[in-house]
Amino acid sequence: MAGKKITDSKKKPPRAPDSEGQGIGESDVQDEALDNAEPLQMAAEAEGGAEFPQTDSGLSTNDSGIITDYEASIPIVIPPGARSPVDDIIEVLHREVIGQDRAIDAIARALLRSREGFRTPGRPISTMFFAGPTGVGKTETVRALARALHNDYRAILKVDCSEYSEPHAIARLIGAPPGYIGSDLPAILSKENVEGTVNRLILFDEIEKAHFRLHNLLLQIMDEGHITLARRTKDDPGEVSFEDCIVVMTSNVGASDIDKILRQNRIGFRNAEMGADLKTDQQIYVAAKEALKNIFSPEFRNRLTEFIVFRALDRPSLYKILQKLLNISAERFAGLGFKLQLNDEVRDWLVDRGMDSELGVRPLVRAVEKYIDTKVAELHAYGLIHEGDLLEARIEETGELASDGITPKSEIVFYRTPRSNEQGRRKRKLPAKNQRTEIILRY
Repeated sequence: MAGKKITDSKKKPPRAPDSEGQGIGESDVQDEALDNAEPLQMAAEAEGGAEFPQTDSGLSTNDSGIITDYEASIPIVIPPGARSPVDDIIEVLHREVIGQDRAIDAIARALLRSREGFRTPGRPISTMFFAGPTGVGKTETVRALARALHNDYRAILKVDCSEYSEPHAIARLIGAPPGYIGSDLPAILSKENVEGTVNRLILFDEIEKAHFRLHNLLLQIMDEGHITLARRTKDDPGEVSFEDCIVVMTSNVGASDIDKILRQNRIGFRNAEMGADLKTDQQIYVAAKEALKNIFSPEFRNRLTEFIVFRALDRPSLYKILQKLLNISAERFAGLGFKLQLNDEVRDWLVDRGMDSELGVRPLVRAVEKYIDTKVAELHAYGLIHEGDLLEARIEETGELASDGITPKSEIVFYRTPRSNEQGRRKRKLPAKNQRTEIILRY
């Protein structure tokens, strides 16, 4: 046995004849590939001096002798300043939606896959599920996406799911069968409303309040990409395609558990511990995920493209939202011919009164309406301000104590500074320098 010659038991593949009748074997293919690999090695050494990796034979082959691949050695890195096809959309979302960068990134991934053709044909572009606390921008994100895609925040086919809690209400979406009451009424999810527009936005708001028949209808949309209306004829099969649609579902699932988490942590408001906001975001995500399992079936959850949990708003985000709200008010004031000036103290005062981690941004909206818009509207109604005036808002103490009996009570006080304006060609006479008219409104 010691002198027995050991040979390879595998049979080599047959030689294929070339144009001259000669055979091209496995060794010939490898020699030609090695000759082609030498210029690549020289180019790599000339550019960066990197060594071109090789195996013992120079390349990787399988049993049939076909070249498979080389070992990759050059990293692919997106260069700084490069722009993708969805960057313009993302810029609009970042400008309109504040404090929800993770949600915007998830939307960007879905849109980028669609733009580059990496999506399942026949199905919607994306089916996204927005969850999280109330008042943090879920519906506002859909409006901003409509503005970015169609330059109109109203370009949304909205289905308020609280109106579809009964099983018979589904007939309003797909139409009633012939002979039933309402069969002559158009269906909301008709071909005219759904098809014909690229990136059509369809919003199912508060999806957890809908009847399970609507959930089954969404299953068909997410899986098959189309539905069949109740009314159909030989010429019209009644099929509606959702292939060019972006389906978004918003929900407040797990709202009670999320409220408990926010009361315990007081994210961004009273808890100054490092990493407290990240910990709270993780707890909110887990609570929303568990609530989703209790309400929706596994096949429904498995067909979602993106499950996005919106984070609670912190104080820096509220300052940015406040500035956006004040800009909207300033546009209204400019239409009436006067301007409003606020300092940082007024902004702090408004944020303190509009700050509620459990209710989101809506208390801040009401604070601006109550202490700024309502007061200025009252001044204008009584004729105390005129076109060309400059209003300055300040915070002053009233000499009373707040409800806690410790903090001094304060209020917003407006001062009016008339400015010169032309009436025809004559200028109105200005008051003495630094002369101001004090206007105080107490609530």
